[in-house]
Amino acid sequence: MITFRIKDDAEPDNLRPVMIDPLQMGALRETLAEYGERYGHDLIIHDYGSLDEQVFAWEARTAMLPIAMIARHFTFDVDAIALIETAQFLGRRLRIARRDDEPDIMVSLSQNPDAAPEMEVSNSNAYAILAMLGLDVDSCGTISIEQLRGSLADPVMASRLDAEPGLARYLPALNQMAAITSPSCALRMVWS
Repeated sequence: MITFRIKDDAEPDNLRPVMIDPLQMGALRETLAEYGERYGHDLIIHDYGSLDEQVFAWEARTAMLPIAMIARHFTFDVDAIALIETAQFLGRRLRIARRDDEPDIMVSLSQNPDAAPEMEVSNSNAYAILAMLGLDVDSCGTISIEQLRGSLADPVMASRLDAEPGLARYLPALNQMAAITSPSCALRMVWS
């Protein structure tokens, strides 16, 4: 499987991860699920592991929520508020994870833009998508958002879609990725 996603290069200084306990994390997930249902969006993005395991990671889409709604799950901790404000300003998700070498659950700034979709596809479909975009067929790579927009706008795209009509189902997500913007840094589409 190969996953296509949007990344940026912004690295905010002096922004340290904050700890969250399991009860706070559970309450945060309930809030995200409730608001996600209200807005019709999945605000919880699973990365790996499950919450009952020692090692897990998931991301929270928080741009649609008031800062206070999220901060209450951290008892309005100043570092947590700074993290949440930065995530919203940069349009990024929050990453909640417990690594194998840490006993605590930590919340940090994700590298993934909040509204960017991810596509996880089979290797053969990924290679077909790359060929359709006129890119080298490699299992890992990166292009700028400007290059992605150019590839999608290329008049040759129609003939490539005629040759592989099944690829049209990936166009909405690719167009959504190409539409992502950032107030402070360059974006790129990566795959691996």
